[in-house]
Amino acid sequence: MGAQLLKVLIILGSIAMNSFKQGLLNPKEFVKSFSLDENSQQEMYNTISSWFHVIVGGTNDVAHSTMLDAINEIKKTNLYRQRVKKACKDAVSRYEVFDKANMADMRSEEHDRRQLYMDFLDSVNERLKPHIFILRQSIKRVLDRNKIADSELKSHILTAYEMINYSVELFDKFFKAWPPCPPINLVKTFEKARLHPVRQAWQIVEDTICDDCRGIDLNKDKDCRLAFDIIETKLISEQSLQASSEEALSLNPKEKLVADKAILQYDRQEHNKMVLSEAQVAYLKENYLTKTNRELADTIGCGLTKLREFAKELGLTKKQIA
Repeated sequence: MGAQLLKVLIILGSIAMNSFKQGLLNPKEFVKSFSLDENSQQEMYNTISSWFHVIVGGTNDVAHSTMLDAINEIKKTNLYRQRVKKACKDAVSRYEVFDKANMADMRSEEHDRRQLYMDFLDSVNERLKPHIFILRQSIKRVLDRNKIADSELKSHILTAYEMINYSVELFDKFFKAWPPCPPINLVKTFEKARLHPVRQAWQIVEDTICDDCRGIDLNKDKDCRLAFDIIETKLISEQSLQASSEEALSLNPKEKLVADKAILQYDRQEHNKMVLSEAQVAYLKENYLTKTNRELADTIGCGLTKLREFAKELGLTKKQIA
């Protein structure tokens, strides 16, 4: 797993390090590493929660953005009224129920990870934009071949539905992949993230405006299938998630230090060689003269003896040159 993705997962879910150091990314393999005591159940829940916010949360955000784009297109016409207007507003308000709960998960009495998470979601959205555009253009060509009027507008609406529908399917697949985590009911705990209510509202928009598209099966078009396969890969592949994680961490240096500390503490606990990250090196160089050794050690996650070793390696001293 990429280091930056690992760090984001640690921050979002307070993940215990052993599961990742063992490389247990497959849910079935992951659960085998635990005995079912209270601590391991909490660790499992934290891990599932972290992956959930990255994968399902990211997909939901892309679906939401695609839907908002479609609504903006509808507003440019005389169709944004009565039944359609109400359905659009219902879809948006229903998504906000999930969004509020999702962001609440990013905040506790000790920490506020909302900015990091929003930066991560923004990066996912930016990466997906060109691929969503290609999907929409593929859908538009299908509509044009079928001589559907207003294909530009309808391609926006159908693309939004496809993304919302996929987010629901991904939610179901995600929790089927993970083992039970008693006494927690995972599906119930995260049920607000299943965008079925949003899909129901958006179905009304589609049925009302795209009534003449009912007989068209987009799955039969190879360009639509290919475009969607690429979108799915971009949403769930480790490489893509790593890229967004790296960007989000670069915008939140304090959060990066928190994750680096967790990794260093794990290495300390497991008697592995402790190696400072670039961010930790920069932090020590910038603050060595102004902060106490205890403050420095607490920030990077090592003991005082190890801190002095790091300082010696970096050529740092408390003595200021006159």
